[in-house]
Amino acid sequence: MKTVIRGLAALALAVILSGIGLLLVARAALAPQPDEWQLRLGSGRWAQPASVPTLLRWATHPLAQPRLDGRRLRGWTLHARPDGGLEAHCAPCRFRLAALGQAAVELPQATLVLHARGADRYDGLLRLGAPARSIDIPWRGEMGAAGLRLHAELAPTPLVDLVALFGDAVPEASTARIEGRVGLALDARLGAQGLQLTALKPAFEGLRVDGLGTERLRDADAGARCRPQPAGGRIEGWIQNAVIAAEDARFFEHPGYELEQWVAAGKANQARPEALQGASTITQQLAKLLYTGDERSAARKLREFLYALEMERTLGKGRILQLYLAVLPWGDGVCGAEAAARHHLGKPANQLKPREAAWLASLLVNPDEQLRRWSSDEAAGRARAAAVLKGIRRLPRERREAELDALAQWQPPVGRSLLATTPAKLTSAAP
Repeated sequence: MKTVIRGLAALALAVILSGIGLLLVARAALAPQPDEWQLRLGSGRWAQPASVPTLLRWATHPLAQPRLDGRRLRGWTLHARPDGGLEAHCAPCRFRLAALGQAAVELPQATLVLHARGADRYDGLLRLGAPARSIDIPWRGEMGAAGLRLHAELAPTPLVDLVALFGDAVPEASTARIEGRVGLALDARLGAQGLQLTALKPAFEGLRVDGLGTERLRDADAGARCRPQPAGGRIEGWIQNAVIAAEDARFFEHPGYELEQWVAAGKANQARPEALQGASTITQQLAKLLYTGDERSAARKLREFLYALEMERTLGKGRILQLYLAVLPWGDGVCGAEAAARHHLGKPANQLKPREAAWLASLLVNPDEQLRRWSSDEAAGRARAAAVLKGIRRLPRERREAELDALAQWQPPVGRSLLATTPAKLTSAAP
């Protein structure tokens, strides 16, 4: 009997030692190399860094896939596919894309399909939305130490289907008639910093939006919230050109959006996601001011885009610009170009000199902060105003040089005193 007990004890010890040995081998195999993409497995003092490339190789091995079936990983449920691939499903889903800033993109559901094609090469499909009305994006990738290099393409797809992905977050989808198609090709890297775009090529075909009611703005007094307003209701003079130079230099040339600026803004957001850049045109900013608000989300940007598409058709450039000038916030509780000119410079908007209009337009990015900084860093303020002045297209070269020379010594007659006092706020009518 003692012999049997000793034998069982020896066997148990061997099993334990073998298990410990396997754990040590697995731990050693999962240990990341320097500069390799990694994540931490476990929690507390048991948490250990693990190589993501190694984990992906293990997860896609035929012997491992059945053991992963039904497991959950950070909101995704894994499934082994009959064709040998892996499938991950989430409902609802939250994606955080650095190109869109810090706010997460929220969708009702999504499915990611992955197949291993040998030697760290993979391909698959990203399916967004319910199967009955889904959008499929094929992709392929190659794993390296720093991450997975990806290429994906969205074939021309009806814009209305893309809008439908956001559900109730885009309420305009239930009333608007949305036409046209959207395509996309992108290259990216998925690694420790998340999904980082390296190349993006969007393509639009025949976009048109009806049914949002923006035609009512043709005769509406949108500037009623901002007082005073100019005689006759029109804002004329250099302030128009200065605002275009500061906010949207190609305003009269684009259809309400600029694809190149979207791509540039996406890359900039990856470097500084806390300082979200949206590449909004004047038309899109007007949509934000009048309809969508300024929530930082992909759904809000999509709503803004739909309104901009319709406003370009129903209102035209001239009316859009007048509405924008009538409702722009300009710091110190002031809104509208006429009120801003009188409050900050003590004269009507149509009497502003080019340098005055350029200085006023240079305040539009965070105007309260720009006003506070003027007394402590006039050089930076003058540089911003000079950049706007140089961008005014209708200004003859000789006049531009004279205005730039004058700007070097010019002081805003009201602006300096505003920094040391609390001005009376203009009375605003209800929107």
